[in-house]
Amino acid sequence: MSEQTDNLTNLLIPYGLSVSEGRVYLFLLKNPNSSALEISNNLHIGRTKIYRLLDKLKSKNLVEFQLDNRGLRFGATHPGKLEQLVNEKDQEVNILKKSLPSLLSHLNQINSNKSIQKSKVLFYEGLDGLKQVSWNSLQAKETLRVFEKEHISDFLPLDFSEKFRKEQVERQITTHDLTNKSSFQGFTNVTELIKNYSQFRYIDPVKLKINFEVLIYNDVYATYTYHESEIFCVEIHNPQLAAMQKQLFDFVWGQAIPMQFVDERGSVIIKE
Repeated sequence: MSEQTDNLTNLLIPYGLSVSEGRVYLFLLKNPNSSALEISNNLHIGRTKIYRLLDKLKSKNLVEFQLDNRGLRFGATHPGKLEQLVNEKDQEVNILKKSLPSLLSHLNQINSNKSIQKSKVLFYEGLDGLKQVSWNSLQAKETLRVFEKEHISDFLPLDFSEKFRKEQVERQITTHDLTNKSSFQGFTNVTELIKNYSQFRYIDPVKLKINFEVLIYNDVYATYTYHESEIFCVEIHNPQLAAMQKQLFDFVWGQAIPMQFVDERGSVIIKE
């Protein structure tokens, strides 16, 4: 495939098309009224698989069939059909959102009826693990305490980081962030987070060097490192440990120097 075709195929993946489905769809856009054999020969995909892919594309209303004197021919429908796929996904998400509160209520009721182990240690690896540990902290029912090395968007994708921040605002979770940085530039477009739900304080690294990112909330103590060669995350669920770590954090917080925001995107300097 050409580089352009490769790029277009990758752009179709978020719309629910596999790589093979995308290749067939793009081929039919360029070559309408093709037979299954012609598609198979040009894309080097077995004819049996081509028929399966065409059926899947037909179910998405992206392919149309036509029978003429040469047999069954196939063509791509108008690209505008992709908008219909997006609308269908929006409807599915809205249905899930509406049913979620009821589902969670029933699931939580089942969960509360069994004996729950209060203490556990969970390990996560890789970028997905790092996302999961970060997202889990949105369960915080009080202040989210953070020993911060970098902003979340410095080690996770920006779209995920901004979605996390919006969800934090939605859930009204306030963060207290301890950092070794005496100043930094703006880092988010979620301005309400900066205005209402975020506080930073500076601690001299001579007093406390922050080598690991740490999150403390509810009964959870979570820590992780995210070097290129290693992404390692641990969540410890234990009420006593979490309570002690909150006390230690609050002790350091009391010794730390308050910082002030100087713009709506979160630029910070030490408060004079």
